[in-house]
Amino acid sequence: MMKTYTRNEFLKTGALAAAGLTILPGCYGRKPLKDVQIGVIDINGRTGVQFGGLGRTAEISAVEKAARIGFEGVEITFGGPDEEGVLHLARNERQQEYLKEFDAHGIKPAGTHLMVLHENFLKNPDDPLAVQWVEQAIPATRNLGTEVILLPFFFDGAIEERHEQEYVADILRELAPEAEANGVILGLENTLSAEENMFILERVNSPAVKVYYDVGNSTHFGHDIYSEIPFLGNNICQFHIKDNPHYMGQGEIDFERVFRAIDEIGFKGWLNIETVPVSGNIADREQDLRINLEFTRNMIAGM
Repeated sequence: MMKTYTRNEFLKTGALAAAGLTILPGCYGRKPLKDVQIGVIDINGRTGVQFGGLGRTAEISAVEKAARIGFEGVEITFGGPDEEGVLHLARNERQQEYLKEFDAHGIKPAGTHLMVLHENFLKNPDDPLAVQWVEQAIPATRNLGTEVILLPFFFDGAIEERHEQEYVADILRELAPEAEANGVILGLENTLSAEENMFILERVNSPAVKVYYDVGNSTHFGHDIYSEIPFLGNNICQFHIKDNPHYMGQGEIDFERVFRAIDEIGFKGWLNIETVPVSGNIADREQDLRINLEFTRNMIAGM
């Protein structure tokens, strides 16, 4: 059973670790998890729902904030369309602004996020905008020098029925060649089990479509994350890590098992933190992100 920590213990441990004086118990002298980077998402929420992240949805200021906290990258939200029907981040000039900001602060894009798919659903044959947004996101993500586009399927856009999964898989099969040609992966984050996700991936049959695995969401929806991660293996393109509304390590999820599973599948890529302020007060967001970042670093150092 994992030890849990109070807020003060986390703060103290994090400060000592930053000074090179100690790390969490049990982590000393073991081989680090290789080839992973720790990022954070820029978003702050959706009407009626609190998401975790920096609280800077589609705002370039998220880059400076992430760097100041100590993250290696930011997962960037595309934002909505302008009057000409072009997503905010799909504009080349906006991409260049972001690249300059990343360079100035010494961190990287940690993928992109099509949050607009919470409004326009890929499962809806009467709404062509969803496909249009993915088509715009593919070259933009390539231009930003990152690889994974998060395609969310939640709320009214969830694909829990088999006919919805079949329809979306067929749409993704049409989009996949362009993604593959651009060196981009369409990452599916949803409410489904690993087996249901594999049904979609096998129907699409492209290396450009994979699962964006969120350990917090999958736990919430009743899935066994400790068996799903090894089951999906290299079909996972990226991770969201969180245990909302708790600090990581103080809730339901055993992160030692999670990170060991990630290590054992040979994952190389981004682990993006999506934690909410434990107090519920957005004023605590930055400090809570520091706590969860330090916890993640110390856990990874113990793998």
